Amino acid sequence: QSSSGRDASAGASKAEEKPKSPEKRKSRGKTPEPSLEGEYGNICLLLLLYIMQAIPMGLFGVVNMEVKELFKDSFSEQGTFMLAAWPFSLKLLWAPLVDSIYFERMGRRKSWMVPAQLAIGCVLLYLAPRIEGFFAARDVSSLTALFFLLYFLCATQDIAVDGWALTMLRT
Repeated sequence: QSSSGRDASAGASKAEEKPKSPEKRKSRGKTPEPSLEGEYGNICLLLLLYIMQAIPMGLFGVVNMEVKELFKDSFSEQGTFMLAAWPFSLKLLWAPLVDSIYFERMGRRKSWMVPAQLAIGCVLLYLAPRIEGFFAARDVSSLTALFFLLYFLCATQDIAVDGWALTMLRT
C-alpha cells in the first residue's frame, strides 16, 4: 500500500470515531458548563449597590423636571442645572485613580465605595430639608453644585462597583 493510501485509511478511521460524550469531555480538563451556582449572593449585593447609586440619579430626574417648570423662560438656567450630570460622562478621567489608590486595610474597592456611599447619604440629608428653599429662592447654582457633587460621588462609586463586579464574579 502506498503512503497516500495509508493516509486516506487513517483519515477514514478518524472520521468514523463518535464524538465524545459531555462526561468524557469534562474529565479531560475541558471548561465546565457555565452556572450561577454560588453567585446569587454576589449578584444580589451588586444589584443593591447599583440601586443605591441610582437613587440620587432618580432624584436628579425629578428635580430636573421641577427646574424646567420653574425656569421655563430661561434656557440658560436649565442648561446650568444640566451641568450636574457631567461627572458620569467624564468619569473615565478619574477612574485610573480609583483603581490604583486605596487603603490596603479596607481593600481596593471598599476604600472608595464606603466613603462615597457615606458622602452621598450626607449630601442627601443636607439637601432634604433645604430643597424647597432652593426652589423658592430660584437658586439654580446651589442646586447645580449639590447635584454635581451627588453625581460625582455616584460616578466614583460606579467605577469602584464595576471594578468589584469584574473581580467578584466568576468568568
